Amino acid sequence: MTPRFHYYDGSPVRIGDRIYTGNVSNGKAVEGVVELIISPGSEDADAYSCPEGGILICEQWGDNQSLLLMTPPDGIEWEDLVLIERSPQPGN
Repeated sequence: MTPRFHYYDGSPVRIGDRIYTGNVSNGKAVEGVVELIISPGSEDADAYSCPEGGILICEQWGDNQSLLLMTPPDGIEWEDLVLIERSPQPGN
């Protein structure tokens, strides 16, 4: 079962969502795309050393990309992540 991670506004995080990550480069908010939602205790959780699960985000830093792994704080939401555009869901 995939965990339900949420943005600060309460909406669920989905693979493919375009987001602001809370990072800033040259005075501009850094955008990213949710690449993977990691379930606690899964093989991915072991591979990424995050036993509690998390979200893998591909950030765009100008012409470069980097991966950012966010793991749950006290709750499973992050005030720095802001949804820009919802990932299209199959059948929509």
